Amino acid sequence: MTTYFVGTCSWTDKTLLTEGNFYPPTVKNAAERLQFYASCFNTVEVDSSFYAFPSERNTRLWVERTPPNFLFNLKAFSLLTFHNTTTRNIPSFLLSELPGNAQEEDSLNARTLSREFLSLGLQAFLKSTLPLQESQKLGYILFQFPPWFQEGKDTIAYLEWLREHTEGFPVAIEFRHRSWLEDAVRGETFALLQRLRFTYVCVDEPQLPWTVPPVVARTTSTMVIRFHGRNTAAWKDHNASIWEKFNYLYQEKELKQWLRVLQGPSKEAETVFLMFNNCFRDYAVRNARMVQALLTPPDHPV
Repeated sequence: MTTYFVGTCSWTDKTLLTEGNFYPPTVKNAAERLQFYASCFNTVEVDSSFYAFPSERNTRLWVERTPPNFLFNLKAFSLLTFHNTTTRNIPSFLLSELPGNAQEEDSLNARTLSREFLSLGLQAFLKSTLPLQESQKLGYILFQFPPWFQEGKDTIAYLEWLREHTEGFPVAIEFRHRSWLEDAVRGETFALLQRLRFTYVCVDEPQLPWTVPPVVARTTSTMVIRFHGRNTAAWKDHNASIWEKFNYLYQEKELKQWLRVLQGPSKEAETVFLMFNNCFRDYAVRNARMVQALLTPPDHPV
């Protein structure tokens, strides 16, 4: 039977804490917030790991503060997914491995760095997740690639390199350029992910010339669907803040439609993650609860 994990892509988002009403007034600190969140949902995505390596101490605390069946999903560090990364966010032990001129740069990108250096960074990042892996609380590590990571020989080679260096870890791949899902190459993309044992991430987001269509497919025993909202106007506005872009509350009929679409493909999956990234105020929380209600027994245990 398929197990559903439903949650949000942050439990400490600024607008959730300051403008939402999810946490009771009695919940005051980080430990209490995570414990309360985990009493409502069975998974969460860690967004902060995109900006800085999580410490092993923190990951051990996450393990201690959540129930045995709770799963954490970590967003891979930005440098490992070809995003521009502020040099000050790179751990000092890694920075010292760079040539002097690179250390003085304001930001770095994987396109200009050696694979040897990236390998050191990747192994250090994976080490920080070991407490979750050892306690069986690691759902997946999300490698969300930027729009400039387009389908081609070099990017396919990087995905192959990535699998060689992440053996034993559950990796999920989210593309943000539609070249990977064009009709002519879509089958090859899914075959590649299947061969590399990478979980394909399906997304729901505004449909614009540069965004990815909501194509449903399963490349491993796990399925991941991430809901980014449908605030088309904000996504078109390059000056819009991240909160403006995620300012979208799904209606129940929209989520019911998704569950109908997933009904067939999810039957053969062992695990399905439904993750809400519309992190504006308490919108993600409200939509996650909405899906929980729609999945409530007898058909789907959550």
